[in-house]
Amino acid sequence: MEEDLEPSGSPSLVPLALAILATVLGAAGLYFGLTASQRLNPISASIEEGTSGAAQLEKELGALQTQLAELRAQTDELAKALDRTRIYSSQSERALKQLAGNVKENREEIVKQAEQLNKRASGGGRATAARSSAGGDPGTAAAEAEAGEAAADEASGSTEGIYRIRAGDNFTKVARDLGVGLQALIDANPQADPNRLQIGQEINIPPR
Repeated sequence: MEEDLEPSGSPSLVPLALAILATVLGAAGLYFGLTASQRLNPISASIEEGTSGAAQLEKELGALQTQLAELRAQTDELAKALDRTRIYSSQSERALKQLAGNVKENREEIVKQAEQLNKRASGGGRATAARSSAGGDPGTAAAEAEAGEAAADEASGSTEGIYRIRAGDNFTKVARDLGVGLQALIDANPQADPNRLQIGQEINIPPR
């Protein structure tokens, strides 16, 4: 009687349970696989973006290195140009100094020649006056003496109380040639600019 009470279909539930368990496990594996794939996709995209960004950065770095090399080349060229400019400047400065020296020498020579001419003119006028006073009419001698002095004044570029500026003249030279003080000459010509004297300009001669 006890054997009749045992269920006759119980052994057939085990394969069914195993099949259900396998289905559940398969579904769980599929779920986790899909989830992992979804999680890995952004990571893969990020990795690809990082790789692309690194390549772009490397490209930009290469461009910057090229620009840096060009700037270095330009800097070298500028340094060479600066050196050449310094050399030319030094040569120009030496040439200017030499030219200034030549101008000074020429001016001194002109002053010497003018002084000699003044002395000759003054000596000739006095000699003529002396000869006339020694053997001729006193009136004629006086007239000749005045003519000689006028010739001397004309040769020196000056008349009574007036001096006419010539090439190479300045107040210092004129004061020395006329035998007057420099400050007195400047005070006697307040309207004249000592730095802008013009050839032919007339200036006042102060009393000696």
